[in-house]
Amino acid sequence: MKKSTGIGVTLVGMTVAMAVPPIIANALGQSAIAGALILPVMASLLPALLADVRTALFAAGGVAVGSTLAATVAGDPLLAALVMAATALLVGLACRWGHSKNLVLVPITVGFVICVPPATAADVPVQPLLLGAASLAAALWGTAVGSFIGRKMPKAPPQPEIWPRVWAYAIVLAILTGIAAGISVATDWGHAGGWFILTVVLVFQPYIQDSFRRTGQRAVGTVIGVISAYVIHLLLPWSTAEIIAGAALMVAAVIVAMNPKYPYWFFTALLTPAIVLLAGSSSDFTEVDISRLLATLAGAGLALAAALLLAPLYRAGAKKHGHARY
Repeated sequence: MKKSTGIGVTLVGMTVAMAVPPIIANALGQSAIAGALILPVMASLLPALLADVRTALFAAGGVAVGSTLAATVAGDPLLAALVMAATALLVGLACRWGHSKNLVLVPITVGFVICVPPATAADVPVQPLLLGAASLAAALWGTAVGSFIGRKMPKAPPQPEIWPRVWAYAIVLAILTGIAAGISVATDWGHAGGWFILTVVLVFQPYIQDSFRRTGQRAVGTVIGVISAYVIHLLLPWSTAEIIAGAALMVAAVIVAMNPKYPYWFFTALLTPAIVLLAGSSSDFTEVDISRLLATLAGAGLALAAALLLAPLYRAGAKKHGHARY
């Protein structure tokens, strides 16, 4: 009973925490960036909850700088690809200290800004520095909330990787996300482009064997998640209710991620509808939902193709260093 109560309090606290920055932004007349502040909160709340304050502050800085640069290069496929690749490279390098998985929402947040830069109702782009400052404030708020909620939670010890493995992972992740961002911006793929990038980030792992395993589970979880998002949209056809539901699902996904006994497809089945609902509604929800499913398949295919090409090289390197996994 005590454990269930603790999870319930955590769920409510994190859901409320995500709502605060958008509410403040709307109150200050900055409705154009309100919706873009939910992911920055979670991007730093996650590492504060699962790791430490230092990692969360790194995430906050990454989200702020990345969002500013992403908004600055909006519409330019080449520059967007470079910004995305640089963000992914830095997050990949954090694998050296065992923290890349805690920073997973940083490149995802930047990816959505690259593909769907916040704009006013008059379709005027939001000032990049304003977006960066607001994202930093939201991320610092997430750091504070995550640190408070997680102060008594047990933290899994980090699992550092050797430099050869780190560089291989970081460079390949940078190339893949750069390609995904460039294609998404060049084709004006919108939210589906952000989903394309998100899938690559979640599927491609430091160990190729994990990438193979995640590809199948990602597909299963995504199908379940897309169907769930559509059902929620039918039952709660109001944007505010959808955002609240999305926030609750995001928190549930984080809680599942904290417990290794849950399979990856379950995490994906929660995360998928969460971001579908949080990333923005559409007048044609069905069409957008399908496009996100297609983007997921494209992202999983890109990551799987890279894994298949790299498998012989990784296998040889693991044998050389006496590692059981590759």
